[in-house]
Amino acid sequence: MKHCERRDQMNRYLTVNRAEFNVTYLCNGRCRHCSAQDRGAYPEHIDKSLAMEIVRRIGERYSPESVMTFGGEPLLFPEVVYAIHREATDSGIRCREVITNGYWSGDDRKTKEIAKGLAESGVNEINISVDAFHQEHIPLDIVRKTAEACLEARVGDLAWNPCWLVSEEDDNQYNQRTRAILKELEDLPVRTSKGNVVEPLGWALINLKEFLPSRRAIPSGRCGDMPYASPLDSVKSISVEPDGKVAVCNDLHIGNASRTDIIDIIENYDPFEIPEMKAILENGMKGLLDRAEAKGVKPDPEGYHSICHMCIEIRKKVSQSSR
Repeated sequence: MKHCERRDQMNRYLTVNRAEFNVTYLCNGRCRHCSAQDRGAYPEHIDKSLAMEIVRRIGERYSPESVMTFGGEPLLFPEVVYAIHREATDSGIRCREVITNGYWSGDDRKTKEIAKGLAESGVNEINISVDAFHQEHIPLDIVRKTAEACLEARVGDLAWNPCWLVSEEDDNQYNQRTRAILKELEDLPVRTSKGNVVEPLGWALINLKEFLPSRRAIPSGRCGDMPYASPLDSVKSISVEPDGKVAVCNDLHIGNASRTDIIDIIENYDPFEIPEMKAILENGMKGLLDRAEAKGVKPDPEGYHSICHMCIEIRKKVSQSSR
């Protein structure tokens, strides 16, 4: 891979304070709220050497604050996770995070081995997903043993990362179960993070539709107001898919690092040269809808639960109509 020369000016639309790696979309759970459905076209996991090179290049150029690995379940492939975080450690990146469901093995010795590997590779924050959805498939006693192994290995900051339905305050049956699960784990010296809220994406659209926001023809909101999203002309993080594609938001890919140098991808990013991004920036979701209709793509007559739901579905239809 040919590397670009270091430029004097960085991209005004995109810098990298954070680099996220979707290590894999494979998972040993099948949560009813999961947004990562229909991911069969991706390889099993990201290429280890490619991921390390991306971390090294970004570390040299941007000095990001954090690197995160997640999935799927990233620790189905612990050696890949170790390699990414070793490189982040060597690059001086301060926060080295993992999101996991905590089901690494049914063998306690293997679980302890993985925890030790994470500590030795420099991971200093682990968020373990525990809630009503994950515990439908993942035994809580295994998750407890994973947390104990992490504490023994002194991995660093350890947190329970619950996913709430509607809101943390809502008293639906799923949230009640999540609170009960967290209560069962109170004896461990593990903090509980703010967690997140189920998004109207993926399996949640099928399994939890009665709890989702009402559909509207054009939902209100802007990209920068949505969870885990930034304005498309002021992006602060990137996410790398298992095949090397680089995204600035959900499925909004701007290049493939297995084919093009990561710095070239980042520094050549111009959202006003990407038609759907330009439409969103200039006229919000209405702009995206107008562009789609000009291509003969009609919106869902039932409307959409959120602007993210609308954006993903409209772009998918436009892409399919262009094939």
